[in-house]
Amino acid sequence: MKAHCLRGATISAIASMVLVSCTPWTVRPIDQSGTDSGQSGRFDAARYVDSIWNTQVLPAAAGAVELKTILSPASHQAGAVLVKGRGRILRVDTSSRSGLLTIDAYPYDGHPDAALQIGLVIRGTTLRDALPFIQFSQFVNQLQFAQVGNALNDRASTALAPFANRDLVGTMVVFSGAASPPSEGGLPEIVPITLTIERGRQ
Repeated sequence: MKAHCLRGATISAIASMVLVSCTPWTVRPIDQSGTDSGQSGRFDAARYVDSIWNTQVLPAAAGAVELKTILSPASHQAGAVLVKGRGRILRVDTSSRSGLLTIDAYPYDGHPDAALQIGLVIRGTTLRDALPFIQFSQFVNQLQFAQVGNALNDRASTALAPFANRDLVGTMVVFSGAASPPSEGGLPEIVPITLTIERGRQ
């Protein structure tokens, strides 16, 4: 009987020592956006885009397919894709806040082949949807996914703003960006990620 009591007392003492020596868990509340409210606060789409632009977006654009690939009659483009190319600017339309450069791609025949969005407002979710490393499953809800699309467009439009008020007709442009499938009878619209105007006119 004494041995049994002694053994029980020993176990209780050891258990007490373990509880005293252990550091208790810290529980931090999670806000509705799914982010750590104790660290980074609510989801910041602009900050997220800034963090991936140079390390993921630009390298992805460098590996884009050539524009002529989606202009081919054999093309069966079903969704947004990353493209790159070179073309002659035929028209600059800044009559609305969604400015467009209409371009003639090689072989140059004077007819429009595609349109580049130059802002100030970038429409749609083409840029977000063309980037293979951005998936809906990465985000807590549809709101965050939409915010990322808007932030990508904002980041692109910031770099494109200087082109909206320049006399560019006849000049050559080199670009990479995201293209959406054209509407029937329409031109593919491209959201540029990089855009360079070559000197001189051709």
